[in-house]
Amino acid sequence: MTNFDSSRLDKYIKRKYGNIPQSIIEKAIRNKDILLNGKKVQSSTQVTDNDNVFIHPNIIKVFQIVNSNNIKQTNNVKNYSTYLDTFKQMIIYEDNNLVIINKPSGLAVQLGSKTKIALDVMAKAYNPELRLVHRIDKDTSGITIMVKNLKTARYMLLVFRNKLIQKKYIALLSKVLTKSSGTINAPLFKCKDRVLVDEIKGKEAITNYKVIRNVNGCSLIEAIPLTGRTHQIRVHMAHIGAPILGDSKYDGKKNKHLFLHAYEVSFKDINTHSLIKIKAPLPEYMSSCSNIILYNNESIMTL
Repeated sequence: MTNFDSSRLDKYIKRKYGNIPQSIIEKAIRNKDILLNGKKVQSSTQVTDNDNVFIHPNIIKVFQIVNSNNIKQTNNVKNYSTYLDTFKQMIIYEDNNLVIINKPSGLAVQLGSKTKIALDVMAKAYNPELRLVHRIDKDTSGITIMVKNLKTARYMLLVFRNKLIQKKYIALLSKVLTKSSGTINAPLFKCKDRVLVDEIKGKEAITNYKVIRNVNGCSLIEAIPLTGRTHQIRVHMAHIGAPILGDSKYDGKKNKHLFLHAYEVSFKDINTHSLIKIKAPLPEYMSSCSNIILYNNESIMTL
């Protein structure tokens, strides 16, 4: 591992052993099969070259089996050229260091045991050096950031860690909000496959929101997460009694789509330090139901 500041423990493991599902890493950490300097720690704990990472031999074997299966799945992808064309169509920004994708809902960002194709596999067909530095849920659509080299990966790690990036989302809620804007400050705790608001065990999580308009008994909102917790916007909206439409995990009204779209990201370029600001067009099922048009990377929307 490079001696560039530090890296999260889970990311260190993935770099060393391949694309290991987060759930397997978390379970091994909970069972004390992975220790840092002889102690049980969190997956987000920072690791440096001076630290001692212990991984039980049996867990290493599991990692090797999972990685081998991932390689086989990647090598057995059918119609590779078709996936390559699809990936190209998703690109909304590219320069010498970055590729920014407008990911459709339903596409996983990483290949796992329950997925046959994922964004990271498609990306390798386009450029073998591409790696993810920003992830969104499988059912969330919109902006996903990938980098072309290690230097940019390190830079983006610092950008995210130091909160030098702004992300904006568009969501359609299952109910109408009584307030036109607000801030939700509710700590979040990950418990198995769900995330809960927990004042004692939870980590700080803050989301700003404002209502754009009300549509057929639902509120269309812009949400800005000030922290980057798993399922943050989804849980926060459910917490205030207005879960996102289609979010069955957090009691949203049923729909075949999750109405959550990562529509804008802004941060400074690694070389010029000029502002990179990208907007991702909304999927048709969101734009048609709420009369939103995202255009020219200038205006947010017209109503």
